[in-house]
Amino acid sequence: MLVLHVLGVLIITTTSVDFSFGLTGNKGLVLGIWNPASLTSITEIPRNPASHFTNVSMTLNPSGAQIISISSDPERNIVFAAIGNSIYVFQNFTIWQNETIPISVAYRGRSIGNAQIAFDYVSKNLYWCDSLFSWIGMKPAYLDNTTIYKLIIHNNLKQPEGLALDPEDGLMFFSDNDVNPRIEKASMDGVNRTIIVHIGLIRVLSLSIDVINNLLYWADYGRHTLEASDYNGLNRKVLRRSNNVPATGLHFYQGMLHAASSGAKIIFGVDAASGTELYSLRLNTAQPYAVHVYDGETSRVYIDPCNITSCQHICVNTPAGAKCLCAEGYMLSSDGMTCTDRSWFHEKGLIVHNSTAFAMFEVQYLNGLQGRFPFITVPSSIIQTFTVDANRHLIYFVDSSRNELKELDIISLKTRMLTSIQLASDLNFDWITNLLGWIEPASSSIKAFSINSGTTSIIYVRLEQPTSLTVDPHNGDLYWISGTLGKSIMNGNWNRSSPRTIVSTANLNNPSSLYYDITSNQLYWIDDSIIKSSLTNGSDIKSHVITFGATQAFVYKGYFGWIVGNIMYFSSKFSNIAESYLEIGEKNKGVAVFDSSLQQDKRGSCGLLNGGCQDICVPLQTGRTCECDLGLLLQPDMKTCDSNVYRANFIVVADYSHGRILQIDMVTGNLVKLPINVRNSAGITFDKSTKELLHSDLSTKNIMSSSLHGGNKTLIYATGFVNADRLAIDYSTGNLYYTAVGPTSSQSYIGVIHRTTFQHNTLLSNLYSPREIVVYPSKGFLFWTEFGNITEIGRAYMDGSSKTYIATTDIGWPNGLAIDFTSDRIYWTDGQKNRIEFSDLNGGNRQVLTTDSDAHLMSIVIQGQYLYYTAWNRQRITKMHKTTGSKMPFMSNHPELGRLDSLAIYADDIIDVSTICSQKNGRCSTFCFPTPIGRTCGCEDFVNLQEDQTTCEGVSRCTTSLQNMNLLDCLPYPGQICDIECKAGYRLDVNTSITCDTFGQWNPSPSSLCTEILCPSSIENVALSSNCTRRVGDSCSFKCAEGFTSTSSQSLLCTSDGTWDHDTQNLCIHSGCPKTIRNGQLINCESKLGDTCRYDCSDPLKTNPAVPNVTCNANGYWDHDTNDLCVQLCSSTIRNGNLESDCQRKVGYSCSFTCVSGHQSTIPSSSIVCTADGLWGENINELCKQTSCPLEIRNGNLTSLCQGNVGEKCDVVCHEGFIMNSPHLFCTTEGLWDKRTDNICVQSSSRTSMSEDKTMAYIGMLAAGIVVIAIVIIATVCFLYRRKSQVIGQEYQSAPAARNNIYATFKNGGYMTDSRDLPERPVSDVYCSIDDAFDTEYDEPLKDTYLNPLTY
Repeated sequence: MLVLHVLGVLIITTTSVDFSFGLTGNKGLVLGIWNPASLTSITEIPRNPASHFTNVSMTLNPSGAQIISISSDPERNIVFAAIGNSIYVFQNFTIWQNETIPISVAYRGRSIGNAQIAFDYVSKNLYWCDSLFSWIGMKPAYLDNTTIYKLIIHNNLKQPEGLALDPEDGLMFFSDNDVNPRIEKASMDGVNRTIIVHIGLIRVLSLSIDVINNLLYWADYGRHTLEASDYNGLNRKVLRRSNNVPATGLHFYQGMLHAASSGAKIIFGVDAASGTELYSLRLNTAQPYAVHVYDGETSRVYIDPCNITSCQHICVNTPAGAKCLCAEGYMLSSDGMTCTDRSWFHEKGLIVHNSTAFAMFEVQYLNGLQGRFPFITVPSSIIQTFTVDANRHLIYFVDSSRNELKELDIISLKTRMLTSIQLASDLNFDWITNLLGWIEPASSSIKAFSINSGTTSIIYVRLEQPTSLTVDPHNGDLYWISGTLGKSIMNGNWNRSSPRTIVSTANLNNPSSLYYDITSNQLYWIDDSIIKSSLTNGSDIKSHVITFGATQAFVYKGYFGWIVGNIMYFSSKFSNIAESYLEIGEKNKGVAVFDSSLQQDKRGSCGLLNGGCQDICVPLQTGRTCECDLGLLLQPDMKTCDSNVYRANFIVVADYSHGRILQIDMVTGNLVKLPINVRNSAGITFDKSTKELLHSDLSTKNIMSSSLHGGNKTLIYATGFVNADRLAIDYSTGNLYYTAVGPTSSQSYIGVIHRTTFQHNTLLSNLYSPREIVVYPSKGFLFWTEFGNITEIGRAYMDGSSKTYIATTDIGWPNGLAIDFTSDRIYWTDGQKNRIEFSDLNGGNRQVLTTDSDAHLMSIVIQGQYLYYTAWNRQRITKMHKTTGSKMPFMSNHPELGRLDSLAIYADDIIDVSTICSQKNGRCSTFCFPTPIGRTCGCEDFVNLQEDQTTCEGVSRCTTSLQNMNLLDCLPYPGQICDIECKAGYRLDVNTSITCDTFGQWNPSPSSLCTEILCPSSIENVALSSNCTRRVGDSCSFKCAEGFTSTSSQSLLCTSDGTWDHDTQNLCIHSGCPKTIRNGQLINCESKLGDTCRYDCSDPLKTNPAVPNVTCNANGYWDHDTNDLCVQLCSSTIRNGNLESDCQRKVGYSCSFTCVSGHQSTIPSSSIVCTADGLWGENINELCKQTSCPLEIRNGNLTSLCQGNVGEKCDVVCHEGFIMNSPHLFCTTEGLWDKRTDNICVQSSSRTSMSEDKTMAYIGMLAAGIVVIAIVIIATVCFLYRRKSQVIGQEYQSAPAARNNIYATFKNGGYMTDSRDLPERPVSDVYCSIDDAFDTEYDEPLKDTYLNPLTY
């Protein structure tokens, strides 16, 4: 086997090293040591640096074994250790390890991951986290049967690693180090889960408990912190940040925290209340990973409620008392104590099939566990392909011997046929929509069967040799491999959207075994014996593990699996080779993962695309909620996060641990997180001039700039293999100075970047880990710190010359540096000595301002009378008076903050500049470097300065001969900004300056900046001459419009500012109103201003009745539109009616009308419209007609002489068989008869008698019919009774299918159907009622499907 069974045959060597004289006893530290592997005891519990560190080591073989976690039961002299894939029991343990120690296995099959174990000393249960299987398990610690174990938490869990128990309160605490790390609390049976901490975590590897004070402690490997809170996650505090000492193990004992760091090779202890370090021991070569306090002297007093509970399998103590649990695969009986076997198969495992059987291998086999395995044989079938429904314990498979799709119930071991199909491959199950999908090779199609409706549908046809179908149930997406020689990966869906290529043939060689992994939401496949992956859109292709000869591959949580012949190999996702293997038998044909936790509907949960949350997704019992990181606000959509960025009076600080850039309000101390994506930001500065934020990212090794809100993101410079640690701006030129830390001093330097051309110059080399840098342009100095093998503070001219060191003694870690420009002092922080000092610019008059014990001081800035500083062991920025050292109230502690590094401040726009370099770049072509004696010009690396000492070789120049524009005192070098002015007759529209870019081109283009000055072309009531150019100095003649007269000369002059030399508003004034009107003439009218005139119209038009006359206004226009004076009018009268009084009768207008008495309107509307020809739209002679009564009556007639006119009296004549109630009718003025006409003629009595006779005849015929029917029924019953008596004594015979298969006979949940004589057809044709059948056979309601079936 490839799996490494650590301690399978354990070889132990015990050695003792006495560093000093210690006291004997059975209490001390137990360390899990790596490289070489050993269980090492320190024979007392250290309390201070003077403690004895006598140690005894039990060396383990192989030496590469990794002890991940340690727990103990001193009552039985037991130590538990998680080593490799097993948890081992070291018996007869003493802290001196001077006796033979028997070793046994408590549990085997856990993943080889960084996850803790914990011992329940009350109920004697052993708990463990499995970070690759994503669950938490437990078992009775001293039960030899290793199959009795329980997975108590496996949902909404991704990477559990830290674990701690409070057995007396029945509580457990664990960390899940997923994308959104969190710490949860639960009962020890895994229920009542509560998230207690979820902000400001990176990777919590170890937890420990103070059961007396109900306090939780944890070690965050990513934050390098030891932290604490109460059991509810409240009162959180960072006890200690041990920078570059990430703790892998942690144990609380009697007011102390003992920690181990394998990377730093250190064990150390801190005070659990203050965080003060009490001791630290560095090991030479060994790596201490786990630490545990073994106390064989102190006895605990507790009550075990499980002592009075008779649980068959497992008993745990919970806050509600003792509770019985059953092992995996068993169900708790109704008595709450005993367990019954639920299924022949395991709850979780890998199902492998050959042609006739299914076999299951428990998931622990992935870690090298070997043993017996159950299998199910399916007789009379040939299994072609299969898939599983783990929630309902079903296997769906294709029986190629009968061309049927079948269902196998794992619990009842019953099989039924679902539908007939052709030869199929790659069967898949979509548990969201209850669809089965497969490839039909013969027709190159993909088909689906709906379990809900029992129908088969064609999804895609005429594909190019599709193979290896896989399904993403949450999105209904289908993926498959297509092609022959050149293959590609395709994507479609159940809705039959057009297939698209997501991975082309150019990125594939010979792909096979495509697999969608629900856990990672990625695609995996085999390509040339390598398992590869991509996102579901085909991007981000990666290679993983080598799989020579593999025919099928799959992914299960943190593992890869693949089949080669009769061997199944496994490796974790962190390995590129096989780590274990399993023999699965000859002629195997396929494998499927069986785990109900993977077949859950995760839509709307954190398990799918972070729940749609932009930042933090917090899982709930049902669903999820979105939250935001520290300093961000949840937006109204309840998904996205943003912040209200401060625009002034703020400090920006880099949170290196969490990749945050924070803003602190200088007045309130409140903080916000800037929406800028960084990973490990160290250096940071803010440009007061451009309002840009500049920062360095150590993970990408880039220097970037952006706005405060993350916009206009720009790469300033890529530093290559070195880290840009700190930044400083020279406001004279905008150049950016930075310190670069390389692997060696020869690779560490100080550089400067031209922020316009992005050219680079290395100023100082061979520095000892330079950190902080500040510049003093008006003095021409730059200052920096070095914290490597030599620690000192340096000074040089800003061109890198005249290098000197102003502070070289009594310096530990000079981290921060700031200039007080008002007093010419230089301030610095010392992270080792934890003090702030200052001196003059030459290093003289050096003084200590203040100390801050155990703070690890970092960066510092000065504003006015105050300085502000960060410290790695402080979760805040501290404000202090710069001369007295008095601390000022400012900012509260935020335990969620990580390591705070660089600072920058923006409280005013005051900047320090070099007078020479700030003007025209000091007339340098590239770099202008301020110096105490003036300036020097510089070039980018490896470029020489020419003899003029201002121009660099090969520098491009922008042209100085510009049309319509003059440059003002300009050096046309790349990066230079030049002021401009336009030539005479031209105007500057936008910019007042232009920039010469790196290509020797002006930006923006000069041709778009200066436009010719022209006087206005449009003047009201004025017509300029056609040859008028409107240029400055040109004279133009003009004419006034009709009705206007000029008030000046007949010419205009265009002046230099683009205006005419006369007031154009009054250039032409009105001379009166027009003397003509349309379609008419004014009567005796002079049309002077103020005149009122009458008018006549030409036939057939008429004067507008609403406008009898018009008046000439002062603006030269008549007071009414003269086009509307003479109009076409319709007739003013209608026959037998009247128009409304205000009817204007104009074309297009509508008028109401009324009819005279005795008449009524013949149209539905009460208005008519005047049409274009001057006629009304209706016949005005027929609009109003005389009122009359109707001439029709029911069952009779009026005499022929009756006209129905108002006031007329008419005689009535009734039809035969009807008699009159009244002989006459009178027509009223309303057009109605004076009597009702529906009953004036009524039926006579003789007619009624005839109807009654017919009714009696019908009744007689009905009675006769009933007698005949009764006689027929009696005769039939007698006949049937005679037939039944002839077969008394014979047994009923069941159909063969009924005896053999309940699924075949009771297809409708009790409605018997025998389909033996029916032709083969889909199951929906056999069932009487599909809905009833599935409601009966399944416990839960079926889900609707979005598939539109196409029966074929």
